[in-house]
Amino acid sequence: MKRFILLYVIYMIIAFILVDYKPVHDFLQLDRYYTGGVVYLSKYLIELINIPVKADGAMLHLSSNIMEVKFGCNGLEAILLLVSAILAYPSSIKAKFLGIIIGSSFLQVFNIIRIAILAWVLEKHPTVFPIMHEYITQSIMIAIAFVIFLIYLQNVTRDEKLKNNS
Repeated sequence: MKRFILLYVIYMIIAFILVDYKPVHDFLQLDRYYTGGVVYLSKYLIELINIPVKADGAMLHLSSNIMEVKFGCNGLEAILLLVSAILAYPSSIKAKFLGIIIGSSFLQVFNIIRIAILAWVLEKHPTVFPIMHEYITQSIMIAIAFVIFLIYLQNVTRDEKLKNNS
């Protein structure tokens, strides 16, 4: 357990330095490619719930408001939490790879749904938006990352038991 916690903290520090360190951040163009992709996908879901929207970089131009998707809102923060936990837990490279790919994909789908919900709240109930954005949906994303990690642990330990019983 101590090893897991130590590795988790180390991986988190490395991950956040990499995405927050300006030269690396600028080189990877995270805002342009990653956040832009999230905004682009979110736009289509927002349109499905009948809210007119235009996407421009990290900005979603709604009919009466503008939403900017920043680092904490693009889903990458929750994905880094999950990836760090998966990498820190002792399991096979194959299990880690599948856990990261599948878990990150699920997290990003939930994040795009979260952005669409926030756009709806901003358009229909703007006074509730700060609470929804800062507390409720942020907490839900972290909780979803945690649940995905628990599912990963359950699958990895089940596979280990099956392997040991064979």
